[in-house]
Amino acid sequence: MNATRALGAVLLAGVALAGFPGSPAQAQVASTYEVRKGDTLFGVARKAIHGGVTRNQMILAIYSANQNAFPGGNIHRLEVGTVLAIPARDEVAKIAVAEADRQLRDLLAATPAAAPPPLAAVKPAQVPARPSAAVPLTVEVAAKRYQEGLGMERRGNHQGALTAFLEAGEAGNGMAQLKLGQIYDKGNRVVPRDYQSALKWYQKAREQGVRIDKPLPRMAPP
Repeated sequence: MNATRALGAVLLAGVALAGFPGSPAQAQVASTYEVRKGDTLFGVARKAIHGGVTRNQMILAIYSANQNAFPGGNIHRLEVGTVLAIPARDEVAKIAVAEADRQLRDLLAATPAAAPPPLAAVKPAQVPARPSAAVPLTVEVAAKRYQEGLGMERRGNHQGALTAFLEAGEAGNGMAQLKLGQIYDKGNRVVPRDYQSALKWYQKAREQGVRIDKPLPRMAPP
């Protein structure tokens, strides 16, 4: 084999090796991540995500591999300085996409974010047609607003709760959209019963993967 052919063979071998998983020619995701101030599980997953898996698969895989890093099992809490183990792509891909979506919805609903500061009494006011937030909410902030809405609803602040649910729902939070469907289906102190609006929000929730049995649920009149 002459020198030209030998060089060509070496170059072809290098190209072939670059295509194999684990080859040094491919970028590798670090196996650990040290939590810094301001980090959230959602943000860490976004930085460490492997190719070919969904964001929710990555979030659930990191959460499952680092149970001790989340005080009380609350996915919204991470201690600064904690070193998280980042699961390999094969481990993440073992989690079914639909199962990752379902488990993450359950975790978000079961583990509220840090309690908001005490709120002053809010007088009933006209319901805004759209959320007041001018900038679209991130997925993390939308989930937090949904949890805040649940807390305000429990305290009897229906106006504040509705505003929080509207902000989260417009940002694509499926659980907030389901809640809005239920609110408009029944009506409460600050919003009249509106079946058309209820149907709209139920449909939005269904499009986000929230399971809604047919026919769409109807709440008992107040």
